[in-house]
Amino acid sequence: MLKTVIRQLPTVAVVAAFSALTLSSALAADGKALYTDKGCNACHGEDAKTPLQEGFPKLAGLPGDYVLNQLKDIKSGARANGQTVDTMKPIVADLSDDEIGALANYIGSLREAPTAAATGPASPGKTLFLTKTCVACHGKEGKKPLPGYPAIAGQDKTYILAQMKDIKTGARTNGKANAMQPVMHLVNDDEMTSVAEYLSTVK
Repeated sequence: MLKTVIRQLPTVAVVAAFSALTLSSALAADGKALYTDKGCNACHGEDAKTPLQEGFPKLAGLPGDYVLNQLKDIKSGARANGQTVDTMKPIVADLSDDEIGALANYIGSLREAPTAAATGPASPGKTLFLTKTCVACHGKEGKKPLPGYPAIAGQDKTYILAQMKDIKTGARTNGKANAMQPVMHLVNDDEMTSVAEYLSTVK
């Protein structure tokens, strides 16, 4: 009996892995449909990386768990800065937990193709990104964040700047904002603009 169970373990593991992969693919498919049905494309673009106007974030490339937490925080009111109250909250309020999970899974699957690091002299914004320790949590060039942090490479400049200012003033307090606030108090408005300009150019 024990030998039979042991022999079956690899098969069980394979089936479990296959089931998880199938579930993930199904969630992504449902999320893709929801992305259009709920009108996400109207602000963030059909490809989730070409917002229709300044100030809206690019979503493609963001980690799925980060997106999940942000959607939940907007729905609960934990995140209430910027455009989240008037624009996002009415949409997210009607989403079930399963729909939020499917959307996050889909957006998390939209990975940007890796590109080579830019060469040449470092820009003031890049230098600040390194010296102000932004790199420690958001990763090299803002592409490989720690868990719970967003990838911010190539993000909309106006959106990045607005989030930094809101974290500094305390208007945004959800997620990792409390960890960022002490850092933002070391950065003045001109420096924030330089960092936002740099990150918006990273491909």
